[in-house]
Amino acid sequence: QAQKPADKEHPYGHGRAEYIATLIIAILLCVAGIEFIEAAFERISDPQLIEVKWWMVIVLAVTIVLKEITARYAKFLSSKVASGTLHADAWHHRTDAISSLLVVIAMIAGIYGYPAVDGWAGLGVSLFLIYTGFDIARDAVDDLIGKPPTSEEVETIRQIIMKINGVLGVHDITVHSYGQDKFASVHVEIDADKTTAEAHDLAENVETQLMEGLNVAPTVHIDPVYPDNPMVTEVQTFLDDHWINDERITGFHDVRIVDTENHHVILFGIRVRPGLNKSQIIECCNEMKDSITGFPGYEVDIKVSHPYQY
Repeated sequence: QAQKPADKEHPYGHGRAEYIATLIIAILLCVAGIEFIEAAFERISDPQLIEVKWWMVIVLAVTIVLKEITARYAKFLSSKVASGTLHADAWHHRTDAISSLLVVIAMIAGIYGYPAVDGWAGLGVSLFLIYTGFDIARDAVDDLIGKPPTSEEVETIRQIIMKINGVLGVHDITVHSYGQDKFASVHVEIDADKTTAEAHDLAENVETQLMEGLNVAPTVHIDPVYPDNPMVTEVQTFLDDHWINDERITGFHDVRIVDTENHHVILFGIRVRPGLNKSQIIECCNEMKDSITGFPGYEVDIKVSHPYQY
């Protein structure tokens, strides 16, 4: 299902069906763990000696080895293709191996006259299954709801873009995952003196590099800046000197100066710390505007990046 191509009803493909499959596996693990608890308590309260042969222990030990090999292989595949379902399947095999190991311990204990160990081993298996299922389910739900990209993913995108000739900066990186398919949007800063055709070619180059390098389908927004304008440098220096250490702010970007006959504006964007509410952000922006007094006659326009932009 996850590999089905996009269609009219699902323009971004069916990749998130993989998260649903992962969630189903997690729920089944939890259900199995809950059912085992009841049986474990029965064996603890009424231990019964079961006849066990050593050949049974040997066969089960071989099964444990095979299950662990299967788990490691599934985990290896999941790391190669970034599959949550394969990761969950790996843990499914590993819980089987650990469960079998506890059974072996209980069987050996039974051989030497300790039948109660079987019940306690079963309880251990049950709790382990529930814990593993809950952990896998939490990751699957995060993926379904939509979790942010890792800092490594963001930095890799940033480095690929910054290596492109003509790019002066990049900000407001957004990434959405649909299974193994990823879609991104980025704001790229270029020299405002470039022509429209040059800006278009550069944007297409960014898209190509991200698609070929990371298999990410991007949308590129171009921000024209004036790197040689001394006033831009002054504003950037002021922000670095007076606001870079403010705990509410995590960064600045896209500093521009607009000068027309009747319109003089200083524009820049800021990223704020996650968790700030709307009134705190407004207060921070007002304080910044009030502090920028070294440029008389200029209005100050501040754009706040969304929390999911990096």
